[in-house]
Amino acid sequence: MNVKFVLRGLILALPAAVVLTLIGFSLMRVVGPPPDPTPLPPTILAPRGRPPAGPVGFQEWARYRGADYRLVGSGFLIRLNDGQTVGVTTAHSLSIGNPGQPLQQIAFGVAGETGFLAEFDTLLGQPGHARRGEDMTVDYVLLQLDRSIDTSFMLTPDPRGAPQPGERVWLINGQTSAKSDRRMQAGTVQSVSHTAMWVLMDRSFYPGLASGSPFVSQHTGQVVGMLIAGSVRGRRLLLGAHPIDSIVRLAESAERSFTIEGYRR
Repeated sequence: MNVKFVLRGLILALPAAVVLTLIGFSLMRVVGPPPDPTPLPPTILAPRGRPPAGPVGFQEWARYRGADYRLVGSGFLIRLNDGQTVGVTTAHSLSIGNPGQPLQQIAFGVAGETGFLAEFDTLLGQPGHARRGEDMTVDYVLLQLDRSIDTSFMLTPDPRGAPQPGERVWLINGQTSAKSDRRMQAGTVQSVSHTAMWVLMDRSFYPGLASGSPFVSQHTGQVVGMLIAGSVRGRRLLLGAHPIDSIVRLAESAERSFTIEGYRR
């Protein structure tokens, strides 16, 4: 099932009860933990780093047999310790292994620019699946990049594996132009576990197709998670993410690759 990360443009102006009714079968299918009082800013021992200078959150495009590319979500690139570059996106944005609708290629592009930055036809390891509970780590697709690419488009995984409660982060929305002042949306980490991190955003905004976008620590400048889902809390957005530690472990432990079109579950 291709579960979309969709919000209607008017929901942020509606009462919460109406919002729940409108999106009860998409964004709010599983409600995350309620936003407790925001944790105090933590002591972070990791070295400070700079925020990404260029575009590092991308639009995700999918091409199924007999059809043109269509926009389905967002994604990003990470560079592992061994130098390998891996494309990262969500499972719920794609239909993989369906013989009735064969997926042939996935591409990343920079919002507002023509052409693609990278095209993928190979999966790195087994793909995940759309999450149906609060475990965000089941929802992922890792993509093998078979050509070199400028490092300015890549993110470095935060070696801590996840942010700390109370830490400030940016969501780098793959659907927003790198020239837009809304490219980086700020939020505060509410909670972190092995299976999910939850971030309360400073401002409400339309997150349509943003699922798959990276969260970056404002302290280290490194990627700490991938946006998977969210819920509305009053006039605020509480967003759930797949922690980067899990993504890195999945990539490093992948024993084989699969062609996207030939993969069958």
